[in-house]
Amino acid sequence: MIVYNNMEKLNPSQLKAFSEFMNMIAAAWFTSGVIAPLFAHPNSFIELLSYIVVGLLMTWATMFLSLSLVKEIQL
Repeated sequence: MIVYNNMEKLNPSQLKAFSEFMNMIAAAWFTSGVIAPLFAHPNSFIELLSYIVVGLLMTWATMFLSLSLVKEIQL
């Protein structure tokens, strides 16, 4: 993957900063995909469930990327 190969050139502090940014993206996905639909009154239960599932999947994906960036860095 081109993006991942370029990340290997970053120094540890840059990787940590990018990891923190990805943590914020994960929090945004959780807020918009899981919490917000509970207050937005979706049209059906299936719509509510789909928002929650997509929100959880995207939260997991961005957290996984964030953790994979810093797994070898001593903080």
